[in-house]
Amino acid sequence: MTGIVNLQIFKEAKGVLEVSRDAVFIIFDETIVYANQQAAKLLGYEDVEELLGRWSVEYISPENRRAQFKPAGKNTPFRYELKIRRKDGSFVDVETQISIIEYQGRPASLIFTRDITERKAFEAKLNALHKHALELRKYEAVDQVQQSTMKTIRETLGFRNASMGVLENKQIIFQEFNGQKDDRTLDIDGPGITELAARTGETQCQNDLKRQVDTELQVSGSELDVPIIVNKEVYGVVKVESETTNAFDENDRKLLELLTEQVASSISIIREKEKLQHSLEELENNNRELDEYTYAVSHDLKAPLRTIQAFSDFLLDSTKEKLDESEMDYLNRIVNASMRMTQLIEDLLVLSRVGRKYLEVDVIDLNDMVRAIVVDLDSLVSDRKAEVLFDDLPHIEGHKVWIRQLFTNLIGNAIKFNNSEEPKVWVRYEDHYDYIQFSVKDNGIGIDEKNYARIFKLFERLHTQEEFPGSGAGLTICKKIVETYGGKIWVEGKLGEGSTFFFTIHKGLFGGEADIMDTPVEEIHLDVVTESSM
Repeated sequence: MTGIVNLQIFKEAKGVLEVSRDAVFIIFDETIVYANQQAAKLLGYEDVEELLGRWSVEYISPENRRAQFKPAGKNTPFRYELKIRRKDGSFVDVETQISIIEYQGRPASLIFTRDITERKAFEAKLNALHKHALELRKYEAVDQVQQSTMKTIRETLGFRNASMGVLENKQIIFQEFNGQKDDRTLDIDGPGITELAARTGETQCQNDLKRQVDTELQVSGSELDVPIIVNKEVYGVVKVESETTNAFDENDRKLLELLTEQVASSISIIREKEKLQHSLEELENNNRELDEYTYAVSHDLKAPLRTIQAFSDFLLDSTKEKLDESEMDYLNRIVNASMRMTQLIEDLLVLSRVGRKYLEVDVIDLNDMVRAIVVDLDSLVSDRKAEVLFDDLPHIEGHKVWIRQLFTNLIGNAIKFNNSEEPKVWVRYEDHYDYIQFSVKDNGIGIDEKNYARIFKLFERLHTQEEFPGSGAGLTICKKIVETYGGKIWVEGKLGEGSTFFFTIHKGLFGGEADIMDTPVEEIHLDVVTESSM
């Protein structure tokens, strides 16, 4: 029969089976016809003879009986993990390997069985540590990490006498012992293995400790100390103790080392979050101070400019018949320069506010918004006989004041930088998986490719003030708005053939919580910025 071991071959190997570390059985007609001494020990019997002739199924747990030996003549052995019942009624986890042999002319099962109770327990504890690692992600404070860890050490890993010490100023200050407050303090230079673990950053284990309680009595026990290393420095020590000798093995060491690695990682993350939060608070304070400073400076700058404008206008009205052409030109230049300076100050204020906290997010109907923008730009649209074309634009989530500013600047520029007899602007979009791509196209003067990057820089201009008036901040503001929300903006086109400005907006509040200004709308006093950096 294919895959069946001859009984004669088994008899010749019997001597080897007798000294095997595995329990070995032969099952014939569900009856135990052979067992070695290790098999008797596994099932809780002193003598092999007690097993022979017994019904094999009685040693298999009810839930595993369906998975028992099913010889099918295969060349490869059958492998199972199951529970078997011992003589005293307790169960033990085992791994079995089953081969088919020929016994009295019929198939029988040759079974090698190994106790895997410790391995299964170790695997269960590893799974528990994995769950603990996931739990640690939720904590925001180091105290929470320490409390959860000590609970896991006691209740899941089974180390009843456990404590955790934190290293401070060359002292190990303990937090708790067996769930109770622990006031012990150890000097790091002390003689114990806890101190040694803290000094060296290496695990220390001693399974034959002897502690002298008084002049006559000595107490034996075991101790395992595992350091917690955070960013290459010893943060603390996990200490477990037992009143018996040889209480801790290599598996205990591995479990605690894995646990302390998880704890160290969690503490490191919490510390980084705390540093980041502190930095954000400092940045917020700096931004607030900068806002106040910017407002104060702009107010102080605009006051004399208003005076210059007022007196210049007065001089123009009162002396226009007395001044010659050159003198009138000088006054007009003063008026225009002061007006441009005022606009520059306003644009800088707008630019400084982009990226600050704003009150609330709106669902924006871009069709309604573009219609309103065209109305706002009516004088420019009418003067140039321009046409703004759009159809069925999407609804998006965003901060209305900045989205309006973005579209206003781009549409206004498309009309202004246009020498066509019939200026046209097309506002379109493409819906992608996680973002929307918008485009504002015109049939205007176009842009030389070498200037694509330059036009987005603050106050960079490609034309004189006389050709196209403006501050040169409009596209810089557009760029900052788009990038604040994680998008990008770029331009395509050719000189003399019009331009197309593209920008992307992430779906779902631009891919994350945007950080816009916290000044109420009614306090912003934004002027529509249509000036380009071209």
